[in-house]
Amino acid sequence: MKQESISNKRLPLISIIVPCYNVFPFLNQCIDSVIQQTYANWELILVDDGSSDNSPVICDEYAKKDKRIRVIHKPNGGLVSARNAGFGVITGDWHMYLDGDDWIDVNTCEELVKVIKQHPDMDVIFWKFLQEFNGKSVKSKMNWVCQADEQIYEGRQCHNLALNTMIYSSGLTTACAKLINTNWAKANEIRHDVRLRQGEEGVEFTLRLFYNAKKALYLNRYWNHYRYTPGSITKQVNEKNTVYITDCFKVMQEDIESFENKEAVMRMFYQRVVYGLIAIAMSTYFHPNNTDSIFLRIKKYSSVIKSNAIYQEAIKKCPLDKMDTFRIVTLYFLKLRLYVFLQLISNIKQFMLKRGKFSY
Repeated sequence: MKQESISNKRLPLISIIVPCYNVFPFLNQCIDSVIQQTYANWELILVDDGSSDNSPVICDEYAKKDKRIRVIHKPNGGLVSARNAGFGVITGDWHMYLDGDDWIDVNTCEELVKVIKQHPDMDVIFWKFLQEFNGKSVKSKMNWVCQADEQIYEGRQCHNLALNTMIYSSGLTTACAKLINTNWAKANEIRHDVRLRQGEEGVEFTLRLFYNAKKALYLNRYWNHYRYTPGSITKQVNEKNTVYITDCFKVMQEDIESFENKEAVMRMFYQRVVYGLIAIAMSTYFHPNNTDSIFLRIKKYSSVIKSNAIYQEAIKKCPLDKMDTFRIVTLYFLKLRLYVFLQLISNIKQFMLKRGKFSY
């Protein structure tokens, strides 16, 4: 399908897809950040993913007041199905994903349209995000993929972006903070993988997004605000989510097998898997609120590793490139199977979070 160039006489329509699942305390701020955009030609698709709080009511109330807002109510199916439901109904020339507990600056769409007019042939435009923690905006310790004000990636350079999605601190590992050409995405089936639910779904999506792109543009701008909330749709991790995360890694491994640069990507993939395995430990099995005995926690976590060859292989082959000290030490304990020390590390992390010391 041939991409359309943007005519100066026609303003591009931007579709914004917002999955909503029990984000009632934050949803108003998210929707208001779209309504208050200084650029008016947008459509907002709110996807209520079977929320049990007041989120569906809020969505419907906004839709009654603004014809640019549409609401989809569906049974709970996870983040992937919610985003895909929104993608299936968009009519915009370009689209972006925004989580229901996050928000964007009011000039985001206006600035993006200026960029589109200068670079109408891009498949993907991407930018930075701020992390919001305890009322503070944190630029975080991300080692962003590029430090230039703007950078165009073409052909195999986009393959390198795909490789960088495997690096946690690259800032590329989320489906948000990206504007995607809709014609291109539909022609190339660039949607979230239906086999997945949530967990590392954004990484898998972004991996394919960049690998298939012919041209991508990086902007050194902070327009998105990512709220760090342990109970949100993308932060809540329980034992079921261990399965979801593992499924994501298995699909990513399949994706990479077809890549031209699969050896290089697979090498960093092992590091990404280790980061996920550490996240599972910190947020589930060794979280201070876990009521299981320490012996049962160790048994369950050990079983996760033993029953999944992908975790065993990643622990053995994980490169230390660009890894922080915290995760290098944790990897050392994983290699030695000293899982009891993961409980201590988790306690320290939670203590730091309570004292306002944000750790990405």
